Amino acid sequence: MRPKSVGRLVALASTALLVAGAVSAGSATAVPASAGRGRAAQPLNWVALGDSYSADVMVPPWDDPADSDGCGRSGYSWEAMLKRDLNAAHPGWTNLTDVTCGGATVAHGVLGPQPAGALFGPPANGKDHGGWVTKPPQIDKVDADTDIVTVGIGGNDLGFGDIMNNCLAIGAEQTLPVKYCKTYYESEAGQHWLNEHWQIVEDGLQATLADIHSRAPEAKVFLLGYPAIAPTRFGCSYGNFHQLGTIRLTNDAPYLDAVQQQLNQKIADAAGENQATYVDTYTSSEGHGVCASGSDRWMYGVFSNLVMPPGVHKPADPAEYQCPARDHVPALLPKGEACTFIHPNYYGALNQRNEVEAAFQAAGLTP
Repeated sequence: MRPKSVGRLVALASTALLVAGAVSAGSATAVPASAGRGRAAQPLNWVALGDSYSADVMVPPWDDPADSDGCGRSGYSWEAMLKRDLNAAHPGWTNLTDVTCGGATVAHGVLGPQPAGALFGPPANGKDHGGWVTKPPQIDKVDADTDIVTVGIGGNDLGFGDIMNNCLAIGAEQTLPVKYCKTYYESEAGQHWLNEHWQIVEDGLQATLADIHSRAPEAKVFLLGYPAIAPTRFGCSYGNFHQLGTIRLTNDAPYLDAVQQQLNQKIADAAGENQATYVDTYTSSEGHGVCASGSDRWMYGVFSNLVMPPGVHKPADPAEYQCPARDHVPALLPKGEACTFIHPNYYGALNQRNEVEAAFQAAGLTP
């Protein structure tokens, strides 16, 4: 069902956008927003909003205390890496406020509070994840002093994880004729469900951008698309949970890729309609999805060994945690592996960082 709160947010935010539009019309220029406030003395204030793909929840190490936060922000998320590099090139270049959170949607995370039960924290050594608390809306960190806002949102609003789980379950059925989840989503019931969720995505993106512009009319806003998961079935094998598990490779993997590209297009369209910059992380990551190997693989499969950034040691006992896919997998989680459930690894986060840096540079926001 479509959250009623999103509809109200769209109505309120659309009014705010009309007010902010005239002020933010100059935001496409290449001059840093803080230039008029004495750029040499003031760092750029950057606020990062988003879900688990922005928090890079599968890239160790995690923010401390990882086991009591529940958001899973990585110390090697693309935001953290880019901030360090920008400030290394020019000390004090930017202040980053990172409120990205695994499991976030627009209504429950970005524009509204994110309940403790909707958090998606890291596999932090099997510790008790009790004590997580409701998170305030991420948008609260955006204000008139904000110079940069980056946003990575939409996948959870679409229910992409639910689609993946459905494809895993249908693909695991050993019946003849073979069933495909693509067939379900092309049925009347499946189409109805998808149409409702596409509307949630579109409304949520519009509401988010309107709210950002109303709070920070001079800020430059960047919307991230999602990196490639499985743009090709070649190199994958059915039943390999280091890859796509029981998702059928002939019909369902290409279908999921098409859905992902459609989601990215809606994000790009929203950016174009609302004076924001779309950051394409898909094109550069094609061929680096779950079917690739070694350092060419930038995306985890359903279960994987954690990929360590340089100089970071592997956790002694990564926990399975918060993994709906396990409900559809008869085998136990392999020892020593984490329930990574199709997220960017360190190399994927590094690619995200590189694409955003290029977008920042084009906008005049790099040293």
